[in-house]
Amino acid sequence: MGFFSFVVFIYFVGCFMSSAVFVGRYVAVAVRDYVLPPLSSKVVKYVVESSGCGLSKFGGGFMKPLSISMLFLDGRPLYSYVGLGGFTPVSVVGGSVLTFRISLVGSLNDVDVNVFKSIEGLWNTPYGVFDIYLKELEVLHLSSLGLGLSRFFKVSFITPTVLTSKYMLPPTLKSRSSELPERHRLLPQPSFILSYLLRLWNSVASPEERVPHQSAGDWEAYKLGRLADVTITEVNYSLRPTTAVIGRDDKGRLRIVRGFTGWVIYECLNNKLLKTYDKLLALANYLGVGRSRGVGLGMVSVDNVEERTRNSAKTQL
Repeated sequence: MGFFSFVVFIYFVGCFMSSAVFVGRYVAVAVRDYVLPPLSSKVVKYVVESSGCGLSKFGGGFMKPLSISMLFLDGRPLYSYVGLGGFTPVSVVGGSVLTFRISLVGSLNDVDVNVFKSIEGLWNTPYGVFDIYLKELEVLHLSSLGLGLSRFFKVSFITPTVLTSKYMLPPTLKSRSSELPERHRLLPQPSFILSYLLRLWNSVASPEERVPHQSAGDWEAYKLGRLADVTITEVNYSLRPTTAVIGRDDKGRLRIVRGFTGWVIYECLNNKLLKTYDKLLALANYLGVGRSRGVGLGMVSVDNVEERTRNSAKTQL
């Protein structure tokens, strides 16, 4: 298999709980020059679905426990977007060394780690031929997730993040949500991020791991969102609206979605709530946030920021 066939398995062992985060990191080498699909994650999605490895069974539902990243080239995610010059397709040259990640939250009893290695090999996809190797597999107990966030932290929105305005709809009005037009937020307001992440956490966790208690539901997510807007404030930011292309409809017209990329440095004003935010944002590091996480949108990176650098931080995207 060559240089890239080396596989490292890392296990962070803690007390036994029923849920774990599985993260496979891969290398994919393009055999020739190719024009990629607008969302390069569709290359990986095709391989996963065609392999019959069993990962695709986790891709259903509203709050998917499975996230397939975009293909990355030199640390840059590959996706098409609409700019001032119009639609920008994505292509790679033969021999390009690409990377991607597959993240999954599942029961330790239901997920066989060997499924991550089963998609290795030479794959002839509708988008080109790619030689894929598993580079590293990381397994963490869901209950052990945490970033050790301090008062100031930075959230980088690596791929277009799509937050619908309905995320903060009061639960009593949920039955009437269809009456509201679908609109996407272009600013990462804390309430929309944290309320979404609490719903995501509680949908993938076992009952004993749910936050803040086993019967937590929409009201807890809504309340946390309201508290987030009071206890988290923006210190610095660099954001830009981004219109991503997700494909074409049956008439050949571009299908697009509007989101944002960039970064925000936040300050948390409540140490007690910071512990909850820390767990939820740690999960976002693996599964992302917002719509279409399953195909690589909403990919984020969360890190601590030193107080003396918070006002001069530069984007590293």
